[in-house]
Amino acid sequence: MEKITNSDKVLLLGKSDFLVDVSKGLFHTNHGTINLSKLVGKKFGVKIKSSKGELFYVLRPNINDFLDKRLARLPQIISLKDCSLIAGYTGLSSGYRVVEAGTGSAFLTTFMANLVKPDGKIFTYELRTDFFKSAKKNIDDSSLSAFIDAKNKDVSKGFREKDVDLVVLDMIGAEKIVSKARKALKSGGFLVVYSPYIEQVKVVCAAIEMESFVDVRTIECLVRDYKITRDFSRPNTTMLAHTGYITFARKV
Repeated sequence: MEKITNSDKVLLLGKSDFLVDVSKGLFHTNHGTINLSKLVGKKFGVKIKSSKGELFYVLRPNINDFLDKRLARLPQIISLKDCSLIAGYTGLSSGYRVVEAGTGSAFLTTFMANLVKPDGKIFTYELRTDFFKSAKKNIDDSSLSAFIDAKNKDVSKGFREKDVDLVVLDMIGAEKIVSKARKALKSGGFLVVYSPYIEQVKVVCAAIEMESFVDVRTIECLVRDYKITRDFSRPNTTMLAHTGYITFARKV
């Protein structure tokens, strides 16, 4: 089992969960102070107590831990359930070259970069400077920056990239970019458009039809957790319902 170094990030699981840099040294929480320097040289999976005696398990974080507990959110993100559908329906994997517009908070960006590494690349465009600066900080913090080329540019002028495997559009006026996306895609490549409203889906699908894509489909994902006890089991009262519509199409 790997040992923890001063340059690692660790996931602390306890009454509250945290993802922190070991190099931070002292980490202050509502449950007391944790001396992270004591973890150096220990193996992942160990336990550590705070100054108030609260117990935390120390684990190596994965990409979902980073997205949930570390990534700073400025604009609205594409949720994990929708990221997973995008990856699943397009076969996103190592070696894929992906163009994304816009970057937003870089939630989907870093999710995809973790899948395309070590041989693939994410080329992501963001028009708004404030969003771009926030996204760049998230990308640099993710340890995936080597697999991401982030640009503060207007995609209405087109993409420089050609023969890519996937184009993802998460932006206002996506229907105006469909023809440019087609030019960037290789034969057999996928176009994905994320739309919050069904009215946008209708306009996007009309643009997709004009560009002669095939296998066009629009889906949404609703996630409902269940409460399981010894005495009874039932769906949770609240659920993660509609977040957006995802339209898929393929270039031929």
